Amino acid sequence: MGGMPSAGGAPPGGAPPGGAPPGGSPANVAGASPSAAGTAPTSGGADCARDGDGRTTLVFVNGCSAPVTFRGSDIQGGVLAPGAASCMDIGSDVEAISSKRYWGFRGEDPGGEHHSLAEFTFNTTFNDFDWYNISYVDAFNLPLQIAPLVRPKCKVLTCASDFLAECPSVGRFEDSAGKLVSCVSPDRDNAMSPVALYFDSCDDAYSWSGDDRDDPSPMRACAGEDWQISFCPAAP
Repeated sequence: MGGMPSAGGAPPGGAPPGGAPPGGSPANVAGASPSAAGTAPTSGGADCARDGDGRTTLVFVNGCSAPVTFRGSDIQGGVLAPGAASCMDIGSDVEAISSKRYWGFRGEDPGGEHHSLAEFTFNTTFNDFDWYNISYVDAFNLPLQIAPLVRPKCKVLTCASDFLAECPSVGRFEDSAGKLVSCVSPDRDNAMSPVALYFDSCDDAYSWSGDDRDDPSPMRACAGEDWQISFCPAAP
């Protein structure tokens, strides 16, 4: 499916297909009540995600200094200029939308299994929670943030560090012009691989496939509606 990595549709390292939380841990759940309906603010200035409108909307924001092309498992995507934002309605706020992934890249597409991933399962039967995580299980190519909109009690996941420059030699992936564009894990199931250990400094992202066994787990849940996915976010 386009550039979508072939890592499977469920954890580890992926959003769950629905039902109860992994391991049943309530620590990963933020069940905030919906706020009053209104426009959800975004750092890119887009006025397109409105709480309470019955739609699941994703707001993509480019905080990078260069254009970013964004893609997803259920969207065609587009190109964002620096500082720009774009909204995508992906369905209603009640229908199950399972195991979705979204990613971006600057310049040449490094291809499948070479992207940082924002992963979701929306509108599950478990308290209507949306499950979400950042995954570097296969690779890192851009810093990411996932933010529930208009849900202040829900966890914002942020990995603002750029892991490209100091990527271990075993993981360095270059484009056709010889430019380093991705830091790729040589073994997604090995917590002790040099790339997984390198990624481990960000608790808000999966560094390897079994990372949700540790505390804190990078998987979160929230009774949300609209979500912002930011590339190159500011450090919290």
